[in-house]
Amino acid sequence: MQVDIGQFYAEHDIVPMLIDRAPDAFAKVVYRGKKLVDAGKELSPAEVREEPKVEWYADPTALYTLVMIDPDSPSRMEPWNREFAHWLVGNIPGRHVQNGETLFEYIPVFPRSGVGFHRYIFLVFWQQSWNDYAEAPRASSKNRTPRIRFSTRDFARRYSLGSPVAGNFFIAQYDDYVPVILSRYPASDDY
Repeated sequence: MQVDIGQFYAEHDIVPMLIDRAPDAFAKVVYRGKKLVDAGKELSPAEVREEPKVEWYADPTALYTLVMIDPDSPSRMEPWNREFAHWLVGNIPGRHVQNGETLFEYIPVFPRSGVGFHRYIFLVFWQQSWNDYAEAPRASSKNRTPRIRFSTRDFARRYSLGSPVAGNFFIAQYDDYVPVILSRYPASDDY
């Protein structure tokens, strides 16, 4: 069954809450073990613990920006940390994410216990030209602070990214692997 991405993003409160317009197409997102992000289906925190491979129809001569966010931090009912940026890469040549400029290293998902599902959203933006991200915040995989209350909409406006050209998302909830993830990062309750 073919899914209309615009309708799908509207039904899941992504448009217009987080972005003004839905992406043009679905991005292919694959985690280790061939775990495919499939239009809002559930994946476990253990399945998505490592950086995925992201592909989309890309002009090989163009540059792109990729963002992965959690708009439901710490919960969908009380998202006072909206958005939490799990991954941010700019100046990606074609669809070669590994050759882009990493602003926020990938950090696994870690939804809190007892708050239900979180949405984890991937968005790919076409860049008009090379962007100077010298003033943009940076975060290693061990640093959460600049990731909290990130705004994809504001970032896209600041760097003239326009609307996303590709995207996808999955949902995840707390499981027994979340404490393992949290043990690898500085202790805090800022998520």
